[in-house]
Amino acid sequence: GNHEQRVAISPVYQSFVGLPPLCIVVSEHEAVYDQSILLANKARSEGVCVVLGVWKYMCHVFPLLCAFLPESRQSVDFMCDWIKNH
Repeated sequence: GNHEQRVAISPVYQSFVGLPPLCIVVSEHEAVYDQSILLANKARSEGVCVVLGVWKYMCHVFPLLCAFLPESRQSVDFMCDWIKNH
């Protein structure tokens, strides 16, 4: 789609005011890395507490591979620790 369509549907371009804390887990090497960073920065700029976990050389949805990859297990532990603290 064109830019206007992406702006209309992407959470990156929406308001984050009043949202609860966010935990974002992403790989530096996946398609949505740049959008994840934009989302985290925009949410922070609007007063949302954001915790960002970034891993290298992982595929999209890599936490689902936690039975096979140590990095995936680390990301799941990261999210569980965040949940315990929020």
